[in-house]
Amino acid sequence: MAKEFQSFSSVGICESRRRMHTPSPFARSCLFYVQEVGMLKSIQSHLCKRDGLDSFLFVLVKSGSGRITHQGTAHTLGVGDCVLIDCSRPYSHQSSENEPWELLWIHFNGVTARSYYSYFIKNFPSGIFHTDDTSAFCTLIWELLDAAARKDRTAELICSKLITDVLTLCFTVPLQKELAERESSAGKMLAVKEYIDAHFAEKLTLDELSERFFLSKFHLSREFKRICGVTVGSYILTQRVNYAKELLRFSDKSIEAVAADCGIADSSYFNKVFKKSEGISPSRYRQLWARRS
Repeated sequence: MAKEFQSFSSVGICESRRRMHTPSPFARSCLFYVQEVGMLKSIQSHLCKRDGLDSFLFVLVKSGSGRITHQGTAHTLGVGDCVLIDCSRPYSHQSSENEPWELLWIHFNGVTARSYYSYFIKNFPSGIFHTDDTSAFCTLIWELLDAAARKDRTAELICSKLITDVLTLCFTVPLQKELAERESSAGKMLAVKEYIDAHFAEKLTLDELSERFFLSKFHLSREFKRICGVTVGSYILTQRVNYAKELLRFSDKSIEAVAADCGIADSSYFNKVFKKSEGISPSRYRQLWARRS
């Protein structure tokens, strides 16, 4: 059963409102269940250490900042940062002196809690992620506070569902951010690709492209290869060879003129590049593919 909602001050250190719950045998064997859920607002910095709890903890920083240490690694947290940790291992948290934090948290457990946690850590090893919009988490935790106070037989089912919703957000929120970043990167690489399509006959360098699109050379090289499947240099050469094939088939320009029009001033290098791409020389390509009356 749930203990009544509490509001108290801990020796002038923090103000905390929480609800504690003792799960039924059914909840322990079948559901996610609340052990404790609530809100903490630090008045001054203080250190809280725990170890060996049979519990999992989700924390959302609603305001302020602080520090959490888990598995020997310390992390500085600010507004919108979220943490999911295994409380059976040592952990501690401490609000900052200058910006005492306000936290919303859930201590929970359940028959599948460890499997969920293991899968989460596999995907997000630090156990920490950020959200710019905390409203969804806040709404679920406040609903969980209300649900844990219910006296009817549906209370634990509702709590289990709400914990599942929180854990689902723990997976989807970081992935949505990653997806948005990937989509943004894909859009930039498409713009780079379109620029190359229009200017491949000019002198193009990685330095010029990175400066034009406000990207580091490393980031541009990596993301272009990841999204387009080829390096920037290979893509430029491919576009030049494609245009050369068109000129060789449908114009009477010399090989040297074709090379220059494609952006390759050195005709011997052009012959080398073309043969590597097509397996035959430009002149042989013209012989085989030129229109015949």
